[in-house]
Amino acid sequence: MAYRILLVDDDPVLLKTLGLAFHRAGYEVVVALDGPEALRKAEEKLPDLIILDIMLPGMNGFEVCQRLRQLPGGEHIPIIMLSALGRVEDKLAGFSAGADDYLVKPVTPQEMLTRVQVLLARSARLLEARRHAQSRIVAFIGVKGGVGTTTLAVNVALIAAQNGRRTVLVDLHPEGGLAAVQLGQVPRVSLSDLAQYTVDTIDERLLEKHLLPHRTGLRLLPAPLVPHKVSNTLSSQHAQAILDRLTQQANLVIVDLPALLGAVTWVVLQRADCIALVTEADSIAIGAARRWLEILDSEGIVRGIVHVVAVNRIGGTTPYTKLQLEEMLDTEITALIAYTPEQCLLASKNGIPVALQKRDTILEQQLRELAKALV
Repeated sequence: MAYRILLVDDDPVLLKTLGLAFHRAGYEVVVALDGPEALRKAEEKLPDLIILDIMLPGMNGFEVCQRLRQLPGGEHIPIIMLSALGRVEDKLAGFSAGADDYLVKPVTPQEMLTRVQVLLARSARLLEARRHAQSRIVAFIGVKGGVGTTTLAVNVALIAAQNGRRTVLVDLHPEGGLAAVQLGQVPRVSLSDLAQYTVDTIDERLLEKHLLPHRTGLRLLPAPLVPHKVSNTLSSQHAQAILDRLTQQANLVIVDLPALLGAVTWVVLQRADCIALVTEADSIAIGAARRWLEILDSEGIVRGIVHVVAVNRIGGTTPYTKLQLEEMLDTEITALIAYTPEQCLLASKNGIPVALQKRDTILEQQLRELAKALV
């Protein structure tokens, strides 16, 4: 996807010269002749870099720069000021207004291209550093279907949202996703609708149209409830683009994965900061968990980010103790979750997940401890 450059100047000759040079270098160019037009176009879609003249009609470049910095997301956009004003005082004023670089006219297209390339590369490094520092991807995957993976993902996401985290829950099941149902919501759009778009058109605004808000502040990107056409299946490239955008919007992205070793699953697992591997506390499921751990090891997934969560769905005492399960899997068990049919039935019937029932049960306490361990 081409970088988008907003070029702001009232000189048509300069706009044509630099615009042609940027087009030839593979950039997308948007032009504005004055400050208000620049602000309007930046609000419509944030550019990746801005080249800004100072001597503009109506509103000078210093004020435009300050206003650009106040736009949502505008604080991180590289801005190059371009002006005939070359005094030290002018340059200092430019940097004080928020410019990242300052060039004095006349400037050759080649010098401008070099400055742009340097700033975009620096911006990409800073964006990646901020993403790792501020956002976290937690993937939930079951060793087989029906072990309660979606229930855990939904409740951990709700707890995180209640604790003030900007949280998005992504249900990546190809069909029959239950996260929306558990939250008492009926989605009008889903991930299958996003698959209709090309990867380079998936941006924050498009995702906002597909995110379902919940009263806790949690937002959900739902899976389709019913089977859909194969042509609407999400690709691994789509999954990568969705994660890229969501980690810019939220500081916690929780992904509910199907128990399938497909390309989309691997994209998420390789991007995840934490993986909750969900199993039941019985010999068959433990055998499947062992194989999953072996596969994750063979694919280079660091064992330290994998958290095994065992769910006792039988009722009563578990067939194995936590210590026995750890010996069988040769790894630590992060949580052993007790299954309580009454609470789970209430959650399913009324669309009120356990984390919102406020009954202070053992299950609620265990879910909050799990959320603390994972997020």
